[in-house]
Amino acid sequence: MKKNYPPYVVGLIVLIISLGITLLIEINQTRKHEQESRNQTLTYLSAVRARLEGTFNSTIYLSRALSVLVTAQDGITHSKFNQIARELMASSHHIRNVALAEGYVINFMYPLAGNQKAVGLDYRKTPKQWQAVKRAIDTGQTVVAGPVKLVQGGVAFINRTPIFKSSFSDKPDSGDFWGIASIVIDMDSVFTTAGLPDTESKYQVAIRGKDGLGANGEVFWGEAALFDQSPELLDVTFPNGSWQLAAAPKGGWRIVNEDSLWIMVSGVVISLMFATLTTLIHRNNLRIKHIALHDQLTRLPNRLQFNERVSQALAHAQRVQGQVAIAVLDLNKFKPVNDTYGHLAGDYVLEQVADRIRSTLRKEDIVARTGGDEFTLLLVDIHSLDNIVIIAGKVIERLLEPFNWQGQELNVGVSIGIALYPVHGTDLTALFHHADLAMYHAKHDPDTHWMIASLPEEEMTGQQASLPI
Repeated sequence: MKKNYPPYVVGLIVLIISLGITLLIEINQTRKHEQESRNQTLTYLSAVRARLEGTFNSTIYLSRALSVLVTAQDGITHSKFNQIARELMASSHHIRNVALAEGYVINFMYPLAGNQKAVGLDYRKTPKQWQAVKRAIDTGQTVVAGPVKLVQGGVAFINRTPIFKSSFSDKPDSGDFWGIASIVIDMDSVFTTAGLPDTESKYQVAIRGKDGLGANGEVFWGEAALFDQSPELLDVTFPNGSWQLAAAPKGGWRIVNEDSLWIMVSGVVISLMFATLTTLIHRNNLRIKHIALHDQLTRLPNRLQFNERVSQALAHAQRVQGQVAIAVLDLNKFKPVNDTYGHLAGDYVLEQVADRIRSTLRKEDIVARTGGDEFTLLLVDIHSLDNIVIIAGKVIERLLEPFNWQGQELNVGVSIGIALYPVHGTDLTALFHHADLAMYHAKHDPDTHWMIASLPEEEMTGQQASLPI
């Protein structure tokens, strides 16, 4: 039999499903919004990277120009160096100073004012600078160190390019090591030109990669925590090094937008309405089904439901080779009650009869009202005649007790006919036929209130042994 769930359970299931669908729509909308936000962030970050790479690399390559001039002239004089350095600084306002070391000792500096202490500095004796210088010499390429705090104040990058002795016919940067060209580049000047910090932007930006180490370097600009917030990332590349840019919206990725809020509010309201409507419809359907399958006076199953339950019981008995019984019960002397005391008294008696039978039967047995004063019983798991005798005796005993109606004692009689499966038949029609006949005989036998159906004489020999009598 199909299970009927309570209306509130069905409504709750519908509510959960509806809210789940709403949540999936909201998640999809949020992901779409986040993807759009990431695309916009990446566009912004690409523009920052382009400005930063252009500004920084154009300044870095100026040291390459100095190294070429030194190589071409096989050395340089102080006056010539000052002239070249002055031109270099005039071409880029990001340069703080220019230095040239012949060998490992700085002996050229521009401007000299404020940088006198650097003249004569031996890189090999300065551990903080020697590592970057050695890397430039070993690789033969420009190396960017920093940012570092300057004694003169401010923060800067130090760009170092190795210079090798070579003729025009030789391979560039070949021959013996000549020295190091260094340019100090002001970090704030470069970043300001690149548009950082951008106070009017809705994005927060951070940069890591100190000493050109990219993702493996320390964070030197912005908040380090930004790299833990799933930001968009881009690399800023320059000779022999890189930085990594990170950007994310200042409010984070999961900002609740109007569309998501509208979806959630609308979804919740619609889900509640849908769940309420489903509950009411299901409750009404159960009520209609209950009315269709039950007697409205006694609240017992009617003939339609009883026949369905009998069919199920017979199918089960056939599978397990068991026995069930059908009992047809008819009230005697019920018409005088209606005629004498009215239909209200008759209805009262019928309700009391239903309650008494229901309270007497076993839990697994079923009673239904199938006519005006006729009731039908389904007795399952019948193993012997004793089962029937006990049940029938209790039912008759209870129904013969007087009924108290407004101070009046009302009495009715009862006749019961019983048929057994499979002795008296294997289908519902045959069993009802035999039970009706047995009830008819019991009604006309003054010595008994119940009777088990008999078999035709020609079947008695083969079937009597299976009858539990």
